[in-house]
Amino acid sequence: MFKKLGVCALMIVAASFAASTIFGLNGYVKDKMVKMRAEVSGSISPEAKLERLRAEISNLGPDMRKHRSVIATEMVEVKRLKEQVAEAKANLDKKEASIKDVRESLKKGEAFVSIDGTKIPREKVEQNLTKQWESYKNAREAVASQEDLMKSREEALEVAKLKLDAMQEKKKEMEAKVEKLELELRKVRLAQTKHDVPMDDSQLSKVTELYNEVDKQIQKEKTELELEKAAFTDSVVEEAMARKSKADSALKEMDQHFDNARVTKKD
Repeated sequence: MFKKLGVCALMIVAASFAASTIFGLNGYVKDKMVKMRAEVSGSISPEAKLERLRAEISNLGPDMRKHRSVIATEMVEVKRLKEQVAEAKANLDKKEASIKDVRESLKKGEAFVSIDGTKIPREKVEQNLTKQWESYKNAREAVASQEDLMKSREEALEVAKLKLDAMQEKKKEMEAKVEKLELELRKVRLAQTKHDVPMDDSQLSKVTELYNEVDKQIQKEKTELELEKAAFTDSVVEEAMARKSKADSALKEMDQHFDNARVTKKD
């Protein structure tokens, strides 16, 4: 029994030793990798990093062209939506005028109403006018929804234009900064050749930090623009109002509408 306990104890000690050795090796390997990355980064010349920075700035061009294409497409869509809204409002005005004319004919109290030279029974005219009135109200609500949608898309479009302008200005700014860095680096190289002055790594840090700032800012603006694009999709127009069950209630509503219109005009 004691022999078995001794064997178990030895196994536990061996396992603990192996585990500590493995974890120790892992930590050692990680430290070595960090040091190697730092050495590799430090071995890259400022000229190479400036070349990379110029390439990254150049890559902004295709991205901005994509943004311009998206904005141009949305401008065409918004313009088309404006035309649709204007046409719908014009049709709505015509429909309202037609309803008003028929309603005025009904107010005469005659059994037959003359429409386009044809005499039609009053009851039939009232039923048909009720349907037209409900259709008019539904169309009016649809036009109002279209106008709201149009305004929202116009506002989003203006935001996108401003952000694209900001990106273009930032690209120009970065190009100017890179040129300045190149001039400073040339001065340092010239001083080294004349006076054998060792290279100061602080300039390399500036280049790296400048690149990171540009990259983060561009990725942030790209993400914001993509999120806003989702906001540019059409909203669903609400379902039309239920028809009035009785012609008399619809006629009363029409009277109130046109009476209010007369009062407004007089004022």
